[in-house]
Amino acid sequence: MQIKKTETTTAWFGALCFFLSTIEYMIPKPLPFLRLGLANLPVMLAIDILPLPSYFILVLIKILGQGLIGGTLFSYIFLFSAVGSISSACVMLLIKRSFPMAVSFIGISVAGAFTSNASQLLLARYYIFGESAWYIAPPFIALGAISGTLLGLFANRFAQKSLWYGEVRSGNIAHIEIQAASGIADPSVKSGFYASPAFRFGGGSLLLLCLMFAPSIAAQTVITAIAIILVLSEKSRIHLVPVLIMSASIIVFNLMSPFGKVILTTPFNLPITEGALLLGIKKALTMEGMIFISRWMLKPGFRLPGKAGRLVSEAFLILAHLTGSKKKLDPKNLIQSIDSIMYGRG
Repeated sequence: MQIKKTETTTAWFGALCFFLSTIEYMIPKPLPFLRLGLANLPVMLAIDILPLPSYFILVLIKILGQGLIGGTLFSYIFLFSAVGSISSACVMLLIKRSFPMAVSFIGISVAGAFTSNASQLLLARYYIFGESAWYIAPPFIALGAISGTLLGLFANRFAQKSLWYGEVRSGNIAHIEIQAASGIADPSVKSGFYASPAFRFGGGSLLLLCLMFAPSIAAQTVITAIAIILVLSEKSRIHLVPVLIMSASIIVFNLMSPFGKVILTTPFNLPITEGALLLGIKKALTMEGMIFISRWMLKPGFRLPGKAGRLVSEAFLILAHLTGSKKKLDPKNLIQSIDSIMYGRG
């Protein structure tokens, strides 16, 4: 169906968020909530184009899209993503609206990255790593400053050189026919009650509750194993290295706040205690279990209600249009190749 131009523009920027989130999801990360911020690029570029309500709908689409693509919609990671995205979006908007000519995309991007990282560090302090979260603060903030600067540099150049972005700013966005997502059948999706979103939502919610209130690590291990089996039953690939890196990092950071019986002393005089080790394993199992459960829940094509949910679906349709282009990204002519993909040339 045809939708208003503003909503179409929002969906296009949302699709770009999904595309960049997909690229970032493929990059292994030592921390489960660590992001380079690639998906912030469309949000920055949309500040001068979208009206305030549509801008925040785009931020919501970005948050939901990252949860859907990463399979983290019902996990702690989604909370980190939401808090970081909302806080950085508000700061970037405030700076841009307050100093429209004085601050470039570089300043906006760095400020957004710093705000996002700071808010996520606070969550990590109280929900995952405890006091040990402050040990990762310096490199975490430094990485945000570097990635924010690089992203801002690219945003400046893209805004100046991209023909597609120039047309979007002038209101002449290239339209494609967008159909209601509910009317499109995905041949890869299984049919039947077992594959229905209602069954997946109910079954996944039950597993999540069992995982959260499991009486022991053994019970958590069994529930996580069930979730992994369910994901594998859908013939979905599981990248083992990122899973191990995430789990190991959670356990290691919890060991930095020792408590309980000392079971080993490291060469750096840091005692490894039973209490800290068990707590780290419990948190790692909770994190990974929630990710695999949510991946299984979302497999059949979970649909969210309301205007934002519809725009998420439309953004996924545009994403399919973009990724279906024969034209590929050319690192030597990055902006021109992005334009070609956006225009559907290939």
